[in-house]
Amino acid sequence: MRLNAQNNQFIFLLPVDFVSKDLYSKFQKVLDNNHMPYDNVLDYINSTIKEIIFPNLSFDAKKMTFWKGKQIEYKETSNVFDKFQNELDMTFKAVDSYINYFILVEILIEYYLNNRAQYIPYFSLQILDKHGNLIYTILFKDIILKSISEVRLSYQQQDASEKTFSITFRYNWIDIIWELKDEHKDESKSIFDIPIDSNYRDSQSDFPDKTFGQT
Repeated sequence: MRLNAQNNQFIFLLPVDFVSKDLYSKFQKVLDNNHMPYDNVLDYINSTIKEIIFPNLSFDAKKMTFWKGKQIEYKETSNVFDKFQNELDMTFKAVDSYINYFILVEILIEYYLNNRAQYIPYFSLQILDKHGNLIYTILFKDIILKSISEVRLSYQQQDASEKTFSITFRYNWIDIIWELKDEHKDESKSIFDIPIDSNYRDSQSDFPDKTFGQT
C-alpha cells in the first residue's frame, strides 16, 4: 500500500469524434509539412495534454428553526449530480510554435458552428493502479465548450521554459464506475448505485424533539 496518491496514474484521450472528418484531412497536411511523427491530428493533440482537474463536490443545507430559536440543518433535496461543479478543466502544453493551440481553436470553432452536433458525447478518464491496471473510469457526458485561454506572444521573452494553455468544458452528467472483478465474472459498478437501507435510517433518532430545551 502507498500512502501518497500519484498524480500521473491516469489515461485521458480526447474521443475520435472530437475532430470532424474534414479537419482530419486538413490537419494531416499540417502534420506532414512539419514532419510530425503522429498518425493523425488527434494523436498529436492528445500527446500535448498535461493536466486534468476533476471538479469539486459540495452540498448545501436547509435550515429550520426549532424551540427557542434553535436552528437545525437538513440535507437539501436537489439532484446529487448537480452537486458536482459541472466544469472540466484541461491544461495543454504549448508546442511547435503554438500549432496545437490554433488547431484546437479551429476544432472548437467548427464544433460550435456545427448545428448538427449539440454535444460532444462523452470524455473518459481512466485511473490506474501502480501496476497499470484499471481501477475506475470517470465518464463526463453531454459536453459543451465554455472557454479556451489566451496565449501571450512576446518579442522580449527568449526563455525556453514550458508554456501552457487551458480549455474549460461544461458537462451535464457524470458517472464514476468501479472496475470490479471476481472469480466468475467481470462487472462494473457505478458509485451512484448505492443500496439505501431505509429501515435502518428510520430507526435512528436523527432529529431532536420539538420540546428541545424545555425543563
